[in-house]
Amino acid sequence: MIASLLIFTIAQTIETLLIEYELSSMYISFCAGFILFIPLVSLVLHPLLFNDVEDKLARKSALIKNVGLVMVVQGLFFLIWITDAIAIYSIYVDSNSFLAKAFNISSDNKGTFSKEFFWANLLLAWLFSFLSLVVGLLPCLIARLKNLGVVGNFVSAFQFAKVNKFQLTVYAFYLAFSAVIPLMYANYLFIILFPLTLVWAFVNISNRYLKLHLLKSMV
Repeated sequence: MIASLLIFTIAQTIETLLIEYELSSMYISFCAGFILFIPLVSLVLHPLLFNDVEDKLARKSALIKNVGLVMVVQGLFFLIWITDAIAIYSIYVDSNSFLAKAFNISSDNKGTFSKEFFWANLLLAWLFSFLSLVVGLLPCLIARLKNLGVVGNFVSAFQFAKVNKFQLTVYAFYLAFSAVIPLMYANYLFIILFPLTLVWAFVNISNRYLKLHLLKSMV
């Protein structure tokens, strides 16, 4: 809830600034970008996994290392996405905007792709949610259970995602929906809907991985 309130506050601040500079159409790009920080928000859910573990300090150290890598990767994704979103918005949506002038972006397009920009952002929000689960949440989850090293945790995450791609796609859709739509159209609903959806997705993914982990240990 605290993390959701923080995201909500940042989102409201950004929305106010965008409206002030007549860039409200670009707000959806920031909403989609916030999804990239799902792994960091999900870290508070890891104690739900189990508490009775051996060598807690070693597990905590492994988790912190993976968190650091996740922060770098997801942070870079966010910066790259926002930079690209500014360029795309300035070229195809509003070539006379403050951003276009600030970044010296010129285009012959007259803002005819605003609807396409909106739907493309929704699809990308879904993709970002999927990536956040695979390269963010899963490696930290695996490190919590059995540390395989940073590379090993990522490889194991991709293997799990390959087997459970349909389920992860569904979880990613619900997470994207719970983040973008409330922030766009029902602000305060985000504070409740997003954390509940994240807890639901985290618990289901954890249960699936625990079952797979148990089957491997029995073989």
